[in-house]
Amino acid sequence: MEIVSSLVDLLIILVAAKIGAELMSAIRQPPVIGELIMGMVVGASLLGWIDVQAGGIVPTLAELGVIILLFEVGLQIQMRDMLRLGSVAVSVALIGVVVPFAFGYYASLLFDLGGGSTEVALFLGAAMTATSVGITARVFSDFGGMETDEARTVIGAAVVDDIVGLLILAVVVALLGSDGSFATGDLLGLVLRVGVFLVVAVGVGALVMPYLLKLLSSLRVPGSYIVGALVIAIGVAVAAETLAGLDPIVGAFVAGLIVGQAEHVERIQSEIRPISHLLVPVFFVTIGAQINIQTLFEPGILIAGFVLSLLAAIGKVVAGLGVGRKPLRKLVVGVGMIPRGEVGLIFAGLGATTLSAVIGEPEVAIVVLMVILTTVLGPLLLSNLLRRPPPDSTLASPGSADVRSQDP
Repeated sequence: MEIVSSLVDLLIILVAAKIGAELMSAIRQPPVIGELIMGMVVGASLLGWIDVQAGGIVPTLAELGVIILLFEVGLQIQMRDMLRLGSVAVSVALIGVVVPFAFGYYASLLFDLGGGSTEVALFLGAAMTATSVGITARVFSDFGGMETDEARTVIGAAVVDDIVGLLILAVVVALLGSDGSFATGDLLGLVLRVGVFLVVAVGVGALVMPYLLKLLSSLRVPGSYIVGALVIAIGVAVAAETLAGLDPIVGAFVAGLIVGQAEHVERIQSEIRPISHLLVPVFFVTIGAQINIQTLFEPGILIAGFVLSLLAAIGKVVAGLGVGRKPLRKLVVGVGMIPRGEVGLIFAGLGATTLSAVIGEPEVAIVVLMVILTTVLGPLLLSNLLRRPPPDSTLASPGSADVRSQDP
């Protein structure tokens, strides 16, 4: 009967995910928010239709879903494009990581979250560093502004944010551990392990991957290419945990980064998309199902969530100062960095699972609230800014004057 129960849970999750995603798309909001909310609805704290804490195949599928998600994120990053972005995007990204991290850390201590725990403060600070590349790129695309310098800067900075944020995530998860211990003495060794793993994985991958992918493409059995790509993703994810003590999702991201530099990456992206559409929503619904809705609406949690959301937004707007004297609209760049989206929810998911010994329901609820508010607020503010003509029309992309009046 256990397999039947798991299959029923999976059935409910898939249907709920698609309903939530469709509802959000209808009001022009990111589908991931709908998947998260529907998870709360069908979870134990409201309807009680699914119980993701009961084991079965759903947690495994959710973990596979987040591995595929991070693999896809890595696939989208082209290192040669990163090198062309120059110092501006890097400056924006670093400010957009340091300032929100500091805001989250000290706000956590100010609100005495987790009893004033340093571990909780580190987690919340790390969760505020994320930026969603996909959501911001969608807004720029809707306004025909993907070719503007602002869009290139924001997307480049968001990519750097992903890389730095995942490294911070790896450090925080490894430092806190499943037993809740904060081993500051191990920090240097951990950073060295992370660095060595990244250098070795990327270096070996750059040498081996072209030949391996060429071999996969020559196989006649249908599906060999995409199965081979998934084997690489899962293999590097396992290696990250067993060899370097990192979370598997960091390894999946590194695998995507390696594979993304090879030829035929478009084929992998297109073939993995149907699998992603199936499994990634399972991850987001599962996160929502682990959230106690009563906790989310407690006055203290609401106040802390709104304050941290405001600080999260301000921290990214400040990042716009990183453009320096470049002829860019600093406010457009900063506001474009606000949405946390799916990357922020990955932090929430780890807080509810891997770090559950340290991070309680209130802290996970605060992160989720922060993700929802920034993901909704960011596109609204950015859309309003992009409707306005730039102070210097030479900064706009060709034809942008025609598209600014269009509704996204």
